[in-house]
Amino acid sequence: MRLKLKKYLRHALCAIQETMAYRVSYFVNIISQFVSYLAIYFLWKAVYASGTVIGGLDWSDMQGYLLISLFTSALVSGSSETRVQRSIWSGNIAVELVRPVDYQQANFAITVGNGLAEGVLVAVVGLVFAGLIGYSTPPTDPLTWLYFALAMVLAFIIKFLIVYIFGLFTFWTTGAMGVAWVRKGLTDFFSGAIIPLSFFPGWLLNIANVLPFRGITFVPGTIFIGKLPQDQILLSFGLDILWIVVLWYLARLIWHFAMRKVTIHGG
Repeated sequence: MRLKLKKYLRHALCAIQETMAYRVSYFVNIISQFVSYLAIYFLWKAVYASGTVIGGLDWSDMQGYLLISLFTSALVSGSSETRVQRSIWSGNIAVELVRPVDYQQANFAITVGNGLAEGVLVAVVGLVFAGLIGYSTPPTDPLTWLYFALAMVLAFIIKFLIVYIFGLFTFWTTGAMGVAWVRKGLTDFFSGAIIPLSFFPGWLLNIANVLPFRGITFVPGTIFIGKLPQDQILLSFGLDILWIVVLWYLARLIWHFAMRKVTIHGG
């Protein structure tokens, strides 16, 4: 067991080193997201110009929510998304198959390593964003911070599994870019990254509330601004954990069918 953990720890450490080596590329990606969120910020500022409360959120709440949305959007970066796609299209998946590690667990370890290294930069950019928008009302209750930290861990795992599953679909497609855009569109919309789910009409909100995307942005965002009651927090955590189990084994099933399409020539 210890030997198995050491193998995956080595994957995570190598991912940290790789991220630091190519930090300029990731920094450019974060800056582009930062600029995008500045544009979104000014759009919402115009919407709230009259001092209204929308979907139960006032302007101060929306500022905090946008800050967390920026952070969760940077979780599981594009390098994690394209890793599986590149290995399939380049044929390097054959090399991965002969390694004495579980492919899904190895990808998760690598993503954790990337996340740890990238998280520092994201935190710095987040603080800059908070300063620029003048946000000054973070949570003061330690329990809220604990719930928020747990929500972020669950959000990271859910997003990894969704990204990984969509990456596996590359086995059946002729282009990875379309798959990536579909995944991003679904994630951004149904996670509440673009529009908080509380703004949705009732029928659409009911759909969004049972999907796994909700746990990526809306749950940690509303916990952070104190708009999710404790009983709803616990229910949300339970749903997130259920989805993690379902997505983990769904990824296993997709991998099983994908392996039927793999043909390796040579020795």
